[in-house]
Amino acid sequence: MAYHSIQGLAHGRLDLLNQLRTFLVTTTGWTLHDDQSADPQPYFVFKSHGESGAEDVYLQFRISTTSGRIHVAAFQYWDAATHTGVNEASHTSYTYLRVEDSADFIFWLFADLDHVFVVTKLISTYYGHYSGSLKRFWSGAVALTQAAVTAGSGVVLQVNDATVVTPGQDYVIKDDAGIERVRVSAIDTAVTPNTITVETLVRDYASGAKIGEDPQPVINSYYNAPGTFYAVNKFDGWTSASGQQGRCGAANGGLQGETDPEMRYGTTILFPWLASMSGSAAYQELRGELIEIFAVGGGNVASEDTIQIGTDSYRVFNLTTGGWCAVKE
Repeated sequence: MAYHSIQGLAHGRLDLLNQLRTFLVTTTGWTLHDDQSADPQPYFVFKSHGESGAEDVYLQFRISTTSGRIHVAAFQYWDAATHTGVNEASHTSYTYLRVEDSADFIFWLFADLDHVFVVTKLISTYYGHYSGSLKRFWSGAVALTQAAVTAGSGVVLQVNDATVVTPGQDYVIKDDAGIERVRVSAIDTAVTPNTITVETLVRDYASGAKIGEDPQPVINSYYNAPGTFYAVNKFDGWTSASGQQGRCGAANGGLQGETDPEMRYGTTILFPWLASMSGSAAYQELRGELIEIFAVGGGNVASEDTIQIGTDSYRVFNLTTGGWCAVKE
């Protein structure tokens, strides 16, 4: 697992943007997909295929026109030639890193090839921002189309592996231009390439399109994560940049105060942060959990303390809105 973390001092928001580039590309292994550092609003688009090598994560970090912010957007796909994105997840008022324009401030960066979590400290307040993939609850297995397909009824898709789907079940199909939900009516694993037949296909898809349960669970949080976020898609596709809203909730049942530490062995319990799609009753579901970020009680720690569990170290912050969290270092 290519997991890394650093603590640093930023001399204003442009310096943090450049340090983030170095950390993600040089240290963690992301691709600098689009370098627009000369733009009037400088930005970088980072791309990753995830720890599995099968993900599609596109994240843009841009100097905002609003003071004290680096705007963040996630995309289904980003065209580096035209500098345009497909199916954005963001909101100008909420999805950003809280920063200083030119004054110094402390920051922490935590990332693997699936996600990045940024913590900034402004005076004595800590802000968190999460972007990238979730640790999904649904299967990440996908079948790859071997040829372009045209919209229609009873469409047969040539794929590399049809065993990842089951006839009668619904799945998501996506490429670099579109996404939709389809119902599989039949599969054939005796032919090469395998085939998947879907009842209806609304749009055309290119060769290399992916079909699976949840092929791209990418989110972009508010500036005060863990909390509200926007996703690049939901179970049946994409509506708008803020049309796939979700929220995070700690899996502690409100009992974290009895576990910081618990008295039997003096241990501190780390509770996962769950992520659900919550913006509309039409698409509510439990989607997954945040990667390597946990809720803790604050009774025996202070912000910037570390908790040691075996060989793993976790940095503790009392995040604005998110509360007490422990992040793997």
